[in-house]
Amino acid sequence: MTDPEPIIVRRPPARSLRGLLLSLALHGFLVVAACWIVFRQPVAPPKQEFTSYAVAGGKSGGPASTHPVQRKPKVPTTQKRLTSKSASATLALPPMKAVTPEMGLAGLSGGQGKGGFGRGLGSFGGNGLGAGLGNRAGFVGRPVMGTFIRAKRVAVYLDCSGSMRSYLPRVEAEIRKEFPDADVFRFDGARVVGLGDVVVHGRKFHGVAPKLREGPTQTVLETLTPNGRSVQAKVRTACEKGSLGAWMDRLLAESYDALVVFSDFQDGVRLYEAKKGEPKMVYSDSSYHKVGGVQKGHTRWQREWLEAFGKAPQGSGPRLYLFTVQQEPQAFLQACVAASGGSATSVSWLRKGGRKTP
Repeated sequence: MTDPEPIIVRRPPARSLRGLLLSLALHGFLVVAACWIVFRQPVAPPKQEFTSYAVAGGKSGGPASTHPVQRKPKVPTTQKRLTSKSASATLALPPMKAVTPEMGLAGLSGGQGKGGFGRGLGSFGGNGLGAGLGNRAGFVGRPVMGTFIRAKRVAVYLDCSGSMRSYLPRVEAEIRKEFPDADVFRFDGARVVGLGDVVVHGRKFHGVAPKLREGPTQTVLETLTPNGRSVQAKVRTACEKGSLGAWMDRLLAESYDALVVFSDFQDGVRLYEAKKGEPKMVYSDSSYHKVGGVQKGHTRWQREWLEAFGKAPQGSGPRLYLFTVQQEPQAFLQACVAASGGSATSVSWLRKGGRKTP
């Protein structure tokens, strides 16, 4: 029997250094790629806005310093949508601006137009009170004897001299048809008399007045409003002496929207200068006695009247309306009419018992 051949155990071949390096390089590349994917978009912290404001120096009088004020980041607001019943119609509206206490009334405008009161409360309202200042806070013109009077509170002066009395019942009826609450005052004549810088028997008058015709009032107290009775008590004595001039000067300080005067305007405007003894007449455009030709310039009280009537378009003064049965009102009175935005109207048709066609 022959002996078996011995078993020879072979070792596996050793790995080469090149393979090891390739393996390490591959794993390293995978690790780097994974890190790059994870950290390629870093989250940046939110930006903060800073605004500096100046603070005046302290008690030592040092220079002003600045300190940053941090503003809160703006929060986007979503758009509100109005959707109709139709499935295909959708209307997107821009986000509405919130109204804060700091914004005041200006925050209510929101681009809604500038109608309203025009110069008065014209910062908002659009079509709400949009009658415009032309009608003064929504006043609607009401027709009276051929003209439109735009007012709510009306004071009327009726010249109750002998030549005018026959017209007064009809004139008052025409006025009360449109303004039943009008305060109607009756005094003698329609004289407007000035002495230097003041109106005779007006608000600022003191001293000796020129000699003028006087007449008792014929105002019917029962037809006046409570405010009208109070005004009558204040102006009665002055207007019995100073006629139309005293009445207009004093009622410019009352709360009426319109002053209406009915007369033949024969008495006119008369100006006096204070001299030793009796005042001296220097100008008159009265139909009974003209003096001085054309007036040059205005006295102080005339400028004050024009200024007061000139505030009517802004709602701070009354409009002036004149009705005459004979001659045109004097130039100065017509200037007051123009300043106030009122009108001067001839009603000479009353003398013939007719009625002017509107």
